[in-house]
Amino acid sequence: MGRKLVGLLLLFCVVATIPLVAKAASVRKPIQLLVNHKQLAGVNPIVKSGVMYVPYRKFFEAMGYKAAYDPDTRQISGFINGADIKFWVGEDVIECNGVSYGLDEVIPVFNGQVYIPLRQFGYFVKYSVYFDQPKLTVSLKPYGDGQEAAVKELVTKYYETFSPQLLTSDNLTLGYMNLEYDYEANEAVSEIPVRDFKVTIDRIEYTSESEAKLQVTYIKHTEELNREDVYAFKIRYEQGQWRIADEVWIYNKMELPEDIDQKAAAIMENHFSEENAVLSDLRTYYTAYNGEDFARTLQYTAPSVIKHWDDYVWGPETWEDNLRAIFSYRDERYKLTDERVVFLGEKEAVVQGMLSWSDATEEVAEGDYVYEALIYMEYANGRWTYNSDISLDQDFDRR
Repeated sequence: MGRKLVGLLLLFCVVATIPLVAKAASVRKPIQLLVNHKQLAGVNPIVKSGVMYVPYRKFFEAMGYKAAYDPDTRQISGFINGADIKFWVGEDVIECNGVSYGLDEVIPVFNGQVYIPLRQFGYFVKYSVYFDQPKLTVSLKPYGDGQEAAVKELVTKYYETFSPQLLTSDNLTLGYMNLEYDYEANEAVSEIPVRDFKVTIDRIEYTSESEAKLQVTYIKHTEELNREDVYAFKIRYEQGQWRIADEVWIYNKMELPEDIDQKAAAIMENHFSEENAVLSDLRTYYTAYNGEDFARTLQYTAPSVIKHWDDYVWGPETWEDNLRAIFSYRDERYKLTDERVVFLGEKEAVVQGMLSWSDATEEVAEGDYVYEALIYMEYANGRWTYNSDISLDQDFDRR
């Protein structure tokens, strides 16, 4: 009776374990390797001690690269995607471009084939490695694969808004920006028509899965100005999006449009009184500024400039504080000549002219600084007010 019971128990155990054995066998399917979204036939990675390996010869051949083997030194070498890789069977070192990298385990041999660690290989040739364990697939993709649109969106938005929301957490620019201010939401829409705007990524190098260096050219042609800028950026993927880690402005060129004379002549002919109002108010602004007339300078300064300063600048200093400091510690003077209106809208106007700047508190060896300028005006509170000016003589090239 006892033997029969034991036999039945053994039979039950065998029957009960058959589905488990079958299930375990079915799970041991080979891992599939995808490179650039395409499966590499005949190249199946294996996992040993938590490290994924691939058979080097089949892998190199499937990738279109050749490998050399020296039987005397047992050295295997290959030049892959700009990386000169060397390793030795049974050694725990891989060399790339003359630099040695230690491994946790020696280069293994399975079933007569030499295997290499896949993630280390990906690091050398700038490929990201992603293992989808449920699907038993490993994907290799070049750094930055599929990121072109996101990177271009970043550099385009940054040129238009310079928002701190587009900066990495360690970007030094954040130190003087008000992080609570919504720069993108408060970006003013200009009346000045844009004739052409192009953003071109001249070159990009992904230095890791989450970092890249790039050079970007911006071409922006508007009704009053043709402008070209080139920036060098370092960007990093942080908090789910690409952000600017560092920037260097390396090229700038500004020219007046070829039809600027015709535009100015048409404004003078068809809007003579409006042009006079713009120029008269601009002269009033400079007279007040040169005379350090605080109240009148404030009156003829664009409200948007004051608001932007107060919202943008981090710290207790207001725009009025800044103006008082200028009047207290500096002795600036501006002289405007050859002025004419080159754009006239409902709320915006642009004046072209020659500006002479001097500061009696500084020694200027060669006299006053004279430059051709575009001066931007804003209609507010029943008058034309000063917004900003740019020098057309500041072209530079640091490329």
